[in-house]
Order: sequence, then C-alpha cells, then structure tokens
Amino acid sequence: MVDARQLFAQTSQVKVKSVTPEWTQILLQPTIDARNMVMGFIRCEIADLPGELGEQLALAADELLRNAIEHGCRDCSQCSVELTYIRTPRMIQFQIKDLGPGFVMETVEHAAINNPPEEPLRHAHYRTEKGMRPGGFGIMLVKQIADELIYNEAGNEVMLVKYLARETA
Repeated sequence: MVDARQLFAQTSQVKVKSVTPEWTQILLQPTIDARNMVMGFIRCEIADLPGELGEQLALAADELLRNAIEHGCRDCSQCSVELTYIRTPRMIQFQIKDLGPGFVMETVEHAAINNPPEEPLRHAHYRTEKGMRPGGFGIMLVKQIADELIYNEAGNEVMLVKYLARETA
C-alpha cells in the first residue's frame, strides 16, 4: 500500500480526506496534473493484480476521472472531484463524484454507448458537427471492464466494482 498522505503532501491539487488499508478517499482539483498524480497512486495500488487486470482497471479509472473533470467540472477550477478507492480481498471499487450538474446517460449523444446498432458511428458524426475532439468510446469500454458500473440519479457520481478471483485476493 502506498502512503497516500505522504505521496500527496507536497501538492495543493490533491487532498487526502481518509486513508486506511482498505479505504482511501481523496479530493482533487480538475486538472491534468492532479489526475496524473492520482492515476500514479492508483497504478501503484493495483500493481499486484494478475495479467492485464491492473492495466484494465487503471484505464477504466482514468476514463471515469477524465469524464468527471472534462464533462462534470467542465474544466472549472472551482469544481472538485472526489475519488474513493476501496479494496477488499474480493473486490475493488472506485467511486468518483464531481460537483457538476450531472447528466442522463441515455441523452449523451457524443458517446458510442448510445449508438443504435444500425448506426455504430453516429456519435462520431455528432462530435464532428459539434467541433468536439474524436472519442466517445470510453464508457462503452469501462462497461466491458467493470463487473458493475452504477451512476447516481443526478449523474454526477459513478461507482465501478470489479470482483476479484479468490486466488487474486
């Protein structure tokens, strides 16, 4: 386990709210630097996972953090993102909350997850029309990695759960 308090002690962009061996809760500013620092912490915490599982979970957590920063906080420096990382012998959970207004998943036209089967690239056309950068596959990818992906009613908080095989724990 990485000492989160020591790791983030030298930065004002990341604050540790709570830390135990099973539960770490941090508050980060919606910046690329803060996200990169937090992702370094997460990668260290899950480095012991077998095969590609650690990299898949890091990818999923990074996507959810990016969404909270880019879409939830809309890169507003006054906003903040809260990350809770919980690990037990049988599961890993990431809970990410931003202070933005939230969203309804079914109405996000720039995400591939909402494409009808007969139009697998509809979101790409929408993104081009709106001048958005290419992308939109993130949540679809995260759903394939997670065992459970749950959003709160407002759409500004998400919980990812990955169950671990007993021999991994």
